[in-house]
Amino acid sequence: MGYFPLFADLSGEPVLVVGGGSVARRRIGRLLEAGARVTLISPEAKGELARLSEEGKILWIRRAYLEGDESSFRLVFALTDDATVNDRIATRTGGPLTNVATRTAIRPLTVPATRQEDTVVLAVACRPPDPERSRELADLCLSEIRRRDARA
Repeated sequence: MGYFPLFADLSGEPVLVVGGGSVARRRIGRLLEAGARVTLISPEAKGELARLSEEGKILWIRRAYLEGDESSFRLVFALTDDATVNDRIATRTGGPLTNVATRTAIRPLTVPATRQEDTVVLAVACRPPDPERSRELADLCLSEIRRRDARA
């Protein structure tokens, strides 16, 4: 399967994140930076996510995912620890673009490792999805950019 690299303007766009763990925390941070309106569905959420909800920066629905929760969103992140739940979300017919965090064959959307330095936004993704290798390559590229800038 081929992937189409894409940068999206998410300003004001409704985005659903299902799952309240560390991957969700990182992803929600990036989504908020992009201006997305984030709804989190999870019975529990780690510290920073609860704080973001208390501050009104995200809407937290404190329960497990239910079929159809994703219907009013344009972008969905299935980030639970349960691959079966993530796969159910990703395979909803006619649903929004969905990213799945667990290792599964169902990956309608993959999120690259990103780095930003001044006016440069760098995105690296490996196929098949390999988040660790993508992060290493993104860090290596950013180090090279900084090294070249320092010589200039």
